[in-house]
Amino acid sequence: MKKNAFLTFLFACIPGAGQMYYGYMKRGLSLITYCCLTIMVGSIISPLLVLALIVWMFSFFDTYDLIRYLVAGDPKPDEFLVPSNLGELKTILPKQHKLIGWGCIILGIWVLYDSVLSPVLWQLFDWLGCSGLWYTITNNLPSAVVAVLLVFAGTRLLGLGSPRRPHNDTDDLPPYQGQ
Repeated sequence: MKKNAFLTFLFACIPGAGQMYYGYMKRGLSLITYCCLTIMVGSIISPLLVLALIVWMFSFFDTYDLIRYLVAGDPKPDEFLVPSNLGELKTILPKQHKLIGWGCIILGIWVLYDSVLSPVLWQLFDWLGCSGLWYTITNNLPSAVVAVLLVFAGTRLLGLGSPRRPHNDTDDLPPYQGQ
């Protein structure tokens, strides 16, 4: 099943097309769908456009990964790239599911702020004659939030934010089961 290397490269540059070129229709359809969805959501919430780039990169390298498995004689099965239920995220990403959850909460708060609270506050500041102040606040708010998060993360990483529990080398050992 030798394919044209140039066409493989061209199709790999289009999310899902490289997978479809090699007969992985379900996988390719999943990647095209993810790319379109991330672009649509990114057009509403601009920071999420980065996700479209991540999907594109995954799709590009996945095409060549599939080829590697095909050449080795151990082709991957053609499956949709979705968990059948959200509970599977805990098994796929055992520790990162909390990070994804916090990311969803933060994203939801950002959308509520951007679509509901910000226009209302702008109207209020404009009515009070302080629309320039509102522009200054909203223009610098993302930088201020990032700065606060960086300071918080730095203090946590350095152990300055919480009291440290003294660590004893024997804490990691199981209890003695002797006689």
